[in-house]
Amino acid sequence: MNIFYAPPSQINNGFIELLDQEANHASRVLRAREGDPLTVVDGRGGRYQGTIRRITKKSMQVEIENNDQEPVPSPRLALGIGIIKKRDRLEFAVEKAVELGVAEIRLFRSDHSIKENVRMDRLQAIAISAMKQRLRAWLPEISLDHSVEEVLDCSGSARVFAAHEEVDAVKENGIQEQDSNGAKLLMVGPEGGFSDREVQLFKQREAQLVSLGSNRLRTETAAVAFLSQFI
Repeated sequence: MNIFYAPPSQINNGFIELLDQEANHASRVLRAREGDPLTVVDGRGGRYQGTIRRITKKSMQVEIENNDQEPVPSPRLALGIGIIKKRDRLEFAVEKAVELGVAEIRLFRSDHSIKENVRMDRLQAIAISAMKQRLRAWLPEISLDHSVEEVLDCSGSARVFAAHEEVDAVKENGIQEQDSNGAKLLMVGPEGGFSDREVQLFKQREAQLVSLGSNRLRTETAAVAFLSQFI
């Protein structure tokens, strides 16, 4: 089964307009033709079944026949991840986080961050592809913050958990769940982990420090391992 993505701005008056890569993939790769059925999601929980009515070089018009609303994912998981120096590893982390069902990804510059620039357009395209891969209709929001403080300031009422390699793996690695359905923010540092200042900040904000085991993990591996404990 293949699904396609169109943001709400491209859905109007009973029709969906697929553009650019989505239209090209449907018509040139999958050889879809006028009259064929198509399923489209809008990234905000909407799922639409329709029929292709018109194909041009750069677009495809789909007439909506049925639609439904996918429930908001629960529990709401957000991943805060320090910017990784190597682009392919950061992209891997984003892809797998979306496949595992996060509602939000907050990239941040940490005290130990090395890389400064991030291709947000590439990460957005990867997130869309991962959403379609898991056949879901909710596209996680991806944002870029300048510090751990910024991430925490935007966390609202979410319970914060921070992965830290120096936590006593025997005494303190158990994740204490107070509300299994409540919003959660999982924080993973960049190469080099969190600084002492950032660890103290977590403690001041009453975040729970969590060990992911005795082995040292790469940031992208830690993110996947961390998320797997909540899905």
